Amino acid sequence: CWDGTEGFAVFGLALYLAFFSVGMGPGAWLIPSEVFSTMIRAKAMSVATFMNRVTATIISSTFLSVANAMSYAGFFIMMSLVCLIVLVWMFVYLPETKGRPLEDMSRYFAEITGDRSLLDAEEMLYRNGNDDASSLERESRPAVESTARSPQRNLVPEKPPPEDAHIVGTMA
Repeated sequence: CWDGTEGFAVFGLALYLAFFSVGMGPGAWLIPSEVFSTMIRAKAMSVATFMNRVTATIISSTFLSVANAMSYAGFFIMMSLVCLIVLVWMFVYLPETKGRPLEDMSRYFAEITGDRSLLDAEEMLYRNGNDDASSLERESRPAVESTARSPQRNLVPEKPPPEDAHIVGTMA
């Protein structure tokens, strides 16, 4: 199986690991965690994680076939070039978000892209959520109200929480 390219294979593997470690590896987790708004972040991260695992499964499943077709050195050099291209793309096209709260990311990306459609959709969802909560509250009131009843809680707040209300742990 080895045809004298062991050194190139090890060099290609080292290049691949180096470029993956600074680009695609952390980027696959950092980009989705900052791009999606807080209203959809959990569901969107689930989809992003699923796609990450699907891609990893495809690459792992095809590794031996591709490596045998083009050599191990060729495969690792090809993968390192892909990781380098992704790293350059991330460096050139991704904006710096250091020091910005996660809750501000939707607004920030809307400003730099000039696309307010996501902000408008979030506002509509938030308003619909308030309307649903107030109608639910009206339906759940008893027909005869007692004077000693406890105040009812709103299911959805009247206004959004402060921007830093959800920052916890090491992100504070």
